[in-house]
Formats: sequence, C-alpha cells, structure tokens
Amino acid sequence: MFMAFLVAGCSGLVFQPAPVVPTNAPLPYSAKVKLSQVEAYMVKPGATMIADPHIENHVTGMRDSLGKAKKEWEKAITDYLAARKTFTYLSTDSQTDLDLAMQLNVYIDPGVEYKFNHVYLVRIDTTLTDPHTGQLNRYLGLGKSAGEVSRGGKEDDQGPINSAVQSALNDLFGKIENDPRLRL
Repeated sequence: MFMAFLVAGCSGLVFQPAPVVPTNAPLPYSAKVKLSQVEAYMVKPGATMIADPHIENHVTGMRDSLGKAKKEWEKAITDYLAARKTFTYLSTDSQTDLDLAMQLNVYIDPGVEYKFNHVYLVRIDTTLTDPHTGQLNRYLGLGKSAGEVSRGGKEDDQGPINSAVQSALNDLFGKIENDPRLRL
C-alpha cells in the first residue's frame, strides 16, 4: 500500500528551476537541447550511501514515469540554460553548432526501514555532438538532496527533486563550460 502511494506521488512532477547565476565561462556556440529520457526509480534502502558508481544496479522498481511530462522537463531545462547563458543561442528544433542530448534519471532511496529522510540522487548522462564533424563528448552531472518521509503526496517529492536536479545541472554545465576541448 505504502509503495503504491509512493509510486503515484511522483506522477506529473516537472522541474522548476530556481534562480540561476549566469556563468562566467559562456561558450561561443549555439546548442539544440533534447531530453531523450526522464525517469524516476526506487532503489534499495541505503543504496545512495554505498560506493558503487552504478546506482542503476540497485533499482528495486520504477516510479510512475516522469516521461509523460518530458516536453515540460525539456522546456524547464532549456529555461535553466537560458538563464545560465552557457550557450549563445538555444533551440529544441533548429540547426545549431552543437546537439545536446540528455538522459535524466532520479533515484529515490527510502532510507533504512523508512525511518530516515529519503535521499534523491539525480544522474544526467549527456552527449554533446558537433553535427558537422560528428565529434562526440560525454559528460555526467550528479546531484543529491534529502526529503521528508511524511509522504503526503507529490509535493513531498517536488522540493527535493528540484534541488537534486538543479545541483546535477550545475555540476553538468560547470564541467561543460570548463572543458578545454570546447574553447576556441
């Protein structure tokens, strides 16, 4: 019963970016943003505390798919990038200098015996491709936050998921902006 309610609680969540400070290291490129996947998974209690870099090996079940709101997530991430000013121009459908493809996964760790705060780990696997040369760069952004265990509805997940996603995006685009391969 608890797990069914937990799974239903994540349905329809969409990332809502917090205010963003523009980068000090903008890139002189335009980019096409594509979110190819956005999903949420439950993991074994305590899985976010172990040193296994493959959190996907500890999934116990899939949450109600966030993919239903994929376009809204893509728009929210594009809004985040526009505020951050990483690229000179952003698009979701026109010709650009670079193609940015992202897979965003939220892993929710219920904690040991549901006695502790839930831990939300966000992993964003990204490929940045030059469509003219086919040059491919891969990046990984990670973010983590904790949330209450009251499980009163999807509102319980919204804040911690937003925080973890924002942290993962900050990590990801910090790495991209500081990649010397992207500097002229």
